[in-house]
Amino acid sequence: MVDQEHERAPGGAEHQQGGRSSAGSHDLSIDIADPKFRGEKVFPSRSAGEADLTNGITISLHGLTLEMGDRSCFPGACLRRCMSQKRKPRRAILKNITGVIWPGQMYALLGPSGAGKTSLLDVISGRKTTGEISGKVLFDGKEPTSLRLKRDTAYVQQQDALLSSFTVYECIVFTAMLKLPAIMSYVDKRSRALEVIEKMGLFKAMNTKIGGPLSRGVSGGELKRVSIAVCLINDPQCLFLDEPTSGLDSAIALDVMEAVKVLADEGRTVLCTIHQPSAAIFDLFGATILLRAGYVAYFGPGREQVRDYFVAQGHPYEGYDNVAEYLLETVGGGVLAAFTPRAVGSPSRKNETNSIIKSYQNSQIHARNLLWAKNITNDVDMSSIRSQQLEAERVHGKTERSEQLNSMRSFRSDSSDSDGVLSDSAYANNPFSEIGIMVKFRGLASWKDAQFLGTRIGLAVIFAVIMATFWANSASDTHGLMTQASLLFVCVGAAVFTTSVYVPTLIEERPVFLRERHDACYRVISYVMHKIIIEGVTGIAAVLIFSPIVYWSCSLTDHVYSYIFFNITLWTLNFAAVMLTLAVASASPNVEIAGAAVPLVMTLNFFCGGFMVLADKLPVWWKWLYTISYVQWGFSALMVNQFEGQKYPQCYSMDTVSQMGSSQELMMNIFSQGLGNGLLQGEDLMGATCSTGHDFDRQALTTCSLGQFASYDSRCLRDAGMSLLGSNSCGDLCVSVKGESVLDMFGLEGRDKWHSLGYIAANLPVFCLMFYLALRFLKHESR
Repeated sequence: MVDQEHERAPGGAEHQQGGRSSAGSHDLSIDIADPKFRGEKVFPSRSAGEADLTNGITISLHGLTLEMGDRSCFPGACLRRCMSQKRKPRRAILKNITGVIWPGQMYALLGPSGAGKTSLLDVISGRKTTGEISGKVLFDGKEPTSLRLKRDTAYVQQQDALLSSFTVYECIVFTAMLKLPAIMSYVDKRSRALEVIEKMGLFKAMNTKIGGPLSRGVSGGELKRVSIAVCLINDPQCLFLDEPTSGLDSAIALDVMEAVKVLADEGRTVLCTIHQPSAAIFDLFGATILLRAGYVAYFGPGREQVRDYFVAQGHPYEGYDNVAEYLLETVGGGVLAAFTPRAVGSPSRKNETNSIIKSYQNSQIHARNLLWAKNITNDVDMSSIRSQQLEAERVHGKTERSEQLNSMRSFRSDSSDSDGVLSDSAYANNPFSEIGIMVKFRGLASWKDAQFLGTRIGLAVIFAVIMATFWANSASDTHGLMTQASLLFVCVGAAVFTTSVYVPTLIEERPVFLRERHDACYRVISYVMHKIIIEGVTGIAAVLIFSPIVYWSCSLTDHVYSYIFFNITLWTLNFAAVMLTLAVASASPNVEIAGAAVPLVMTLNFFCGGFMVLADKLPVWWKWLYTISYVQWGFSALMVNQFEGQKYPQCYSMDTVSQMGSSQELMMNIFSQGLGNGLLQGEDLMGATCSTGHDFDRQALTTCSLGQFASYDSRCLRDAGMSLLGSNSCGDLCVSVKGESVLDMFGLEGRDKWHSLGYIAANLPVFCLMFYLALRFLKHESR
């Protein structure tokens, strides 16, 4: 008996075929003789053949409830005090919602602010991440798996999440390449993209950039159309839209909603939260779900039917010319207003709320929703529904879907997710294809984006020119050697600190990543790898521009191999810094925290870099960071590359003897300069020479101590032949400073530059892994 009744219900043949029927003709074992229900349209109210209802999903809600916990304990509070506190009651956001959302209709999810519209949409679409959900949501009588939610449904967010560097065409083709099955050729995927562009009326804007806060792009209405278009690429059966008219003027909003209405007319299931729609927009909706303080105030046909329902409940319509405005005024002002008493002598809002809710719960519409949901739960005739739909298509001459769309449906039906966890079959491409597609489209778009090139390439040029003006033609005397050491440390800083300016762009890209991940466009590892490739290639270009300006203008070692190593080291440093920046920014919940955390991490590495504070002077509690700091190893590699095996002659004119007063004072001045900064060792002084060719008795010099040199001991030096320093026979006294002495000063003695470079490179997989883990497990999405 139940089967027969259900076959006559809107869930049965006539409903699925869209027959225009009265409530009386579909009894459903319910007494609907009440005159106010006579002639009521049973949704969906369109003739068979206008929509292919197999394109949609029948969504049934069964006692759906959402509660948010509220406990005053917090991390760090005393456990005993926390446990003794009285638990506050859980706050119900959605309360026992039951009903059926049929395909081929566009449903308006209405209600005052705080009524639970977006929460209900998120729960149905499987995107709710907070709260405790009870009850069930069924798709075609079955609990939806994560795979089906990602493959068969599409969610259009209130805030558009699109890459600003893409044009409209690039954005949609990029999505087509990722979401359409690999068996489809590139030509077919591009054809599908053009089909969607035409459907959404975007041909005029095809070559216009999406744009962002700092760059002009498409208009607001076109932006919303693009957001819808990328969701339609794989022909989803169900479309969820959260406030699609937000921020649009009335004309553009109507234009967008008319485009959405066409999608519903094709047989898709369309559920849309909407805030204060105009009369013209509201007339587009065939059904309405009205919420008040988490309760259902109405769940049934839209337009005049919902108006007539509330008029019959004693709520006059006079003075309104917009049904939506009338409904919102009738159900009140959301959660707070619903439970705030009115003035003395007036009925309380709580009583009014209870009256509206109880009226619906006692209505024939609610009873009908309960019966439909019960039949679907019992799996009464879901298979017959499908067979009847196909028969209706045959009778009414429905044409075959395009070959491309059939491929998509075949791909969807072949996918499985028996464990309830998204399997690899949810993705249309293998990881290597995903990486290739992302590098091709995003890489080219980035290289055409002025902001991307400015922060990567332009900033490198600016730093190189500024540094060249400060360190150009550095001298090779003892002061010049310290200047060159400072130049190398600043080069490390330029390669590392410039990555901090990437943070805002990385955080702005996060909503795009979350949307594309929800849509199963690619795996997290594919996203990480495409970032590594794009940033790595861009880093090569930046270093090849930066290095020659700095290296050759600042008189660094003129060996071609040293120059090549200089480039490799800077690129590896920059690459490691980019990956660390990506990891820290991805782990940060917002741009403010990321903007503070990234410079903090970089600064700590700089403090332990071995230049600002020498290694042997670091506090013991920071030595661990010195050991692992990639900045320290970068500085070490550049220093060894510059100074290892080098000799720097330091010559002092003997003509200044007369000015100094005596040879003793001259020698004391020369040696104090070298010995004082640690660049001259005793053996260096033993190797002193005269520019005139005069030589000293080296054997006799070995008997002189360092102190005798510094104090110009006349007896010792006279025996060595150095008493001639005060005469013109010596000319200039030259002492060679070894590059190893410079390295010893910074605690880099015995270092190998390739080993140092290897330690920098060893940080790369660690930072890449941190980046992946942050994206994989820290979603920063609270819905």
